[in-house]
Amino acid sequence: MDLFRPEKSIDKSAGIICFCFPSLFRAFAVIFLAVVFSFGCRARSRFVDNALPLPPAADSGIYDGQFIQTDYGFAFPLPSKWNWLRLSAEQEVDEVARFADNSQNILVRVSVQILGDTPSLTKKQWEDDAAQDLKNHLFKIQKTDSVEEWKTEDSGPWIEVPFLLVDSRGGLWSDQEWALNKGDLLIGVHAMMTQETAESEAGKKLFKDLRDVLPRIHWYTPIGPRGISIDRFELRQFTESFQGALQSRSLSRVGAYFDDMYPDRAKWNAWYLQAVSGDPKSFDLTADLSGLVINGDYAAASFALTRKDKNDSHSEKFERSFNLSKKEGAWKITASLDKN
Repeated sequence: MDLFRPEKSIDKSAGIICFCFPSLFRAFAVIFLAVVFSFGCRARSRFVDNALPLPPAADSGIYDGQFIQTDYGFAFPLPSKWNWLRLSAEQEVDEVARFADNSQNILVRVSVQILGDTPSLTKKQWEDDAAQDLKNHLFKIQKTDSVEEWKTEDSGPWIEVPFLLVDSRGGLWSDQEWALNKGDLLIGVHAMMTQETAESEAGKKLFKDLRDVLPRIHWYTPIGPRGISIDRFELRQFTESFQGALQSRSLSRVGAYFDDMYPDRAKWNAWYLQAVSGDPKSFDLTADLSGLVINGDYAAASFALTRKDKNDSHSEKFERSFNLSKKEGAWKITASLDKN
């Protein structure tokens, strides 16, 4: 809808970076990245929070039953038997998603507006803005029901305004206009079905399903200008996935993260097999990223592997550092940074 016309903002945040390398390299990296991080903090949108988790993929879509909008970093469960519709040429300029049930009795459009530094949205504001936008789209408002608020866990309330509409041909439509204002984002959800369908038990259930999922909205680190860059996202996904592989105790799974030309492959294989030797049930194994420095398509990373035998109160910690490179569009471990 014209009501939601997104603007562009630039965020050059550096992310969270720590160091576990030789002193000269560490000193240089700390100075360089401190400058970058300081600039990034000034440019960061007040909405972005480094504590937020990363989404499971770089593209918006359905993952494990929830719709994730990666550009703005929000998600909510999708009702069962609802479908995510690929946006088409007819979409509104502000739309980021469309949904419908299997029978296409309900159409739900999701839109986003970047507000800037404006006061929080009020019930009256949303009612007036939504009504005007419907009129701009040639609907006549026959009735406006009472405005309701639906609490979320951490995002303030959704404001819902139900309308009864008449289209240009005299058809009756039941419409629900939802708005959630979080930080500088205004998320709109526009749900519509024919009045005949809305009065049926199936139609009432469709609106109820929507009311059940929207308050469960939750947040991820945005991917793009408002949050983490695609390159940094891909690297974070790689390092987190490699940590899982290290904990798996599977040499073949770990080996998939190394470049085919990785030197000393036999030496690494022998070391890893020794680190995870023994009955898998007799010890716990955890892997953590303990250091990361990024330079474009290259990076240096340290991983800490901690083994704790269940019959021993002491734990054994190993650390290994690597050069990484984004070859042929995918990150790979290319060389060791360890002296032995």
